Amino acid sequence: MSNKKVLIVEDDIIYSKYMSLGLEKRGFDVVVVRDGTEAFEEVEKNTFDLILLDIQLPKISGDLVLTKLRETYSPFELPIIMISAMDHTFDVVTYLKLGANDYIIKPTHIEVAIARMNTQLDLVELNKRSLEKTELETLNSLIITYNHEINNPLTVAHGMINLAKNKKDFVYLDKVEEALERIAGIVKKISELQNSGGVSKVDYLSGQKMIKLK
Repeated sequence: MSNKKVLIVEDDIIYSKYMSLGLEKRGFDVVVVRDGTEAFEEVEKNTFDLILLDIQLPKISGDLVLTKLRETYSPFELPIIMISAMDHTFDVVTYLKLGANDYIIKPTHIEVAIARMNTQLDLVELNKRSLEKTELETLNSLIITYNHEINNPLTVAHGMINLAKNKKDFVYLDKVEEALERIAGIVKKISELQNSGGVSKVDYLSGQKMIKLK
């Protein structure tokens, strides 16, 4: 998986060099920083696909960096893999609970690290596709709803116009006006939905899903 931008937050110069060279050879775009303060600055300036974050850092510890980043980015928005020489179960569980996507024990073979990274990047992509599918389903439901809601008053209006013509009785035009007002109301609701996103799904005929216009 190439062209992914990775931030390595690691104060060990030798290990960070080993990781950055290995990732760059495999097509990753890598930025290396030495502490948490620099990490925040980089995340503020750039968009990263994944962060490799050492636990023991100068100035700001890795757990505080993780906690702070999770206030803004979810695990699917910005995967963070912790790096540590400690392999205690308690440490692993603690950082996973804080929001880490994974935990790598160093020294780590580059291929193992990349496999773990690609797993997280794949999960991000799957989540993105799932959200896109949900959005498409919602859009389809909206189309069905609007088609139904607008066609009904249009049919009424068309029928009333024909009656008015045949009977030469323009009282029927009052019904036309009511139908057109109904259409105007639907258009207004569509505009409000665009601004608020307030929709809910309901069951309709033949098991079709429609959107309830609130």
